[in-house]
Amino acid sequence: MFTSRHHPNGGAVSHCDNTQLEQAIARFQNGDAGSLGEILRLVEPRAQTLIRFYKTHHYRPEDELISDINFKLTRSIRKFDARRATGFAYVSRIIDSSLKTSVSNQRRNWSRHIELDGELANSLHARADDWERADDLIHKIRSRVKTTLSDEVEISAQRWFVDSFCQEGFASRRHACADACMSVHQISHARSRELHDLSALEVRRALYDDLKRREPVVAGRLLGTRCAWMTNYQPLLSPAEFTKFYILMKNLAPYLLLLIIDPAKNGSHRRDRSPTISRKNLELVLNGDPAGILLFQ
Repeated sequence: MFTSRHHPNGGAVSHCDNTQLEQAIARFQNGDAGSLGEILRLVEPRAQTLIRFYKTHHYRPEDELISDINFKLTRSIRKFDARRATGFAYVSRIIDSSLKTSVSNQRRNWSRHIELDGELANSLHARADDWERADDLIHKIRSRVKTTLSDEVEISAQRWFVDSFCQEGFASRRHACADACMSVHQISHARSRELHDLSALEVRRALYDDLKRREPVVAGRLLGTRCAWMTNYQPLLSPAEFTKFYILMKNLAPYLLLLIIDPAKNGSHRRDRSPTISRKNLELVLNGDPAGILLFQ
């Protein structure tokens, strides 16, 4: 009979076998990477118990909470010290911390949004010219977007990306679009993401002149952000060019600069080496390849 603090005479339910857990942790700390899977398996019942006890599944789905807990466990399990706490107590604290973080983040996200109720929805009036503007925007995109690709499958995939952007209102996440492209066009994981970024860049460039002018982007303010890598190229660009470069490349992968090849170096035998990014590469990003052809003909 399993005993606990609340059931000293037996009858308690074991959520996690502490002995097996500590043995698995010891093997993992000694270099047995395969033991990590056993640790996560042993901890999962305890995680599910605490999720349901604290009712945190009301804030986020249980599988997402389990995923967060497993991620935190993989980062923290090497720090376990059997002299300071039992394995059961250690993982329980990690689970508790992860659940509190998830709930706090979810509450913070909820506080940023106002619920759209029926009364508010009925007070919103759609303007008759909204669809006309959308159609005009789609026409501009399809008539201006160019491509430098030569493979018919990749060209078809790029057309599919542009049409998807228009249909989804540019709201779909990058990974979701790329994964869908893998299924539709049978393109590899890496190449589908490259084509997504190339297509997004072409659309942004096609619409850039129609955008409302923004204040110049100061390179120093990008330090400490995901766009900090752009500051390396600020000396090669004027303030207006750097602002355009930032808007075109924001949230796109930096390797996009390597995919846009200078036509003068297209026959280079050193393309498997680390190439130098020059002003010519940046001009191709800003203005497009002169040899590009219209994607929709």
